[in-house]
Formats: sequence, structure tokens, C-alpha cells
Amino acid sequence: MSVLLLLLWLNQEVVQGNLDAWDEAFIQWVRNFRQPGLLEFAQVSYLSGEAEVVIFLILGGLGFLFWKRCLKEAQVLAVSSLGIIILIDKFLKPLFARIRPAPGLIDVHGNSYPSGHISGNFMLYLYISYLISFKFPKLTIYLYSISTILIFFMGWASLYLHVHWATDVIAGFCVGYLAFTLSIFLLKTVDTKYRSF
Repeated sequence: MSVLLLLLWLNQEVVQGNLDAWDEAFIQWVRNFRQPGLLEFAQVSYLSGEAEVVIFLILGGLGFLFWKRCLKEAQVLAVSSLGIIILIDKFLKPLFARIRPAPGLIDVHGNSYPSGHISGNFMLYLYISYLISFKFPKLTIYLYSISTILIFFMGWASLYLHVHWATDVIAGFCVGYLAFTLSIFLLKTVDTKYRSF
């Protein structure tokens, strides 16, 4: 509930422009960090969440789930992945129509709020962590920690490369987490074995 409230508050503040000065100051602060290798690390972190990589992960995940005859898990993965793409690209980004920071250090087009990069990848990584944790409960803390750290670096890279404002990234975390929560609710609805997990 607190994540939803944070997202609603952020939406209102972004529409009213109340956080623009903070976003600008934060990105100026991030731009001060110039270390050898940091740009390359940021590029790899950001590009690891690009559509081509994510599609490979989703198709690989779907293939593995079908191979293991986990059809309900695969269906939820497919619906969730498609759903978050539609939600971000067709509804939220056009609704807010927020312009990206300029100049960016890599070429990225389209609106910036909320970060689809963070939303989609966070939902995907958490969902995969959930499925693996169900089979191997002792790995739960490690899987969720690794997923969160990877997405944190992706969010940091978005700021470092000047392709997102900090509020875009925070909203992306919120949307991704809420999408993950809905995915698990859907999974528990279609497959009773997950209801106690």
C-alpha cells in the first residue's frame, strides 16, 4: 500500500512540476562523478536492460517453463511482461509526456516518466526470483538481493547517462514492484500450490 501511495504522490508532484528543481539538482550532482571506467560500467548496466536483452530473457524463461511443463507460470510471465509494456509505453508515458534530461550520454528517445527500463526489468527479475525461491527457499534472500542490486545499478546508470530523472527511476521501481505484486496475485489465483508461499 505504501508503494502505491508513493507512486500516486510522485505522479501528482511530477504533473505539477514540484520536483523539477530537485530532479535538476540531483542530476547535476550525479554529473560530477567522473571516474575512469564509470561511463563504460554505466553503459553496460543500462544496456543490460534494453529491449533486446529483456526479450531474450523472457523468451528464454518461457522456453524453460514450457520445457519444465510449468504452463501456468509461463502464462503469468507472458501476461505480466506484455501487460507492463502496454501500461508503460501506451498509457503512462504518453499520459505524463515528460521530456528526458538533456543532453544524454547515449541516444534514447521517447518520454521519460516512469522509467520503463526499471519497471519492466524489476517486475521480471522479482518474478523469476519468486519462481526459483519457491523451488529453493534457502536462496530467497540472495535472489531478491541480487535482483534489487542489478536494478539499482540500472537505475543509477539511467541517471549517470542522463536519460532519466531521479523521479522517473523511483516511479519505475514503484510500478515494477506493483506489477510484480499483481503477477504473484495472478499466479496464486491460477495455481493453488503457490497460495501458501
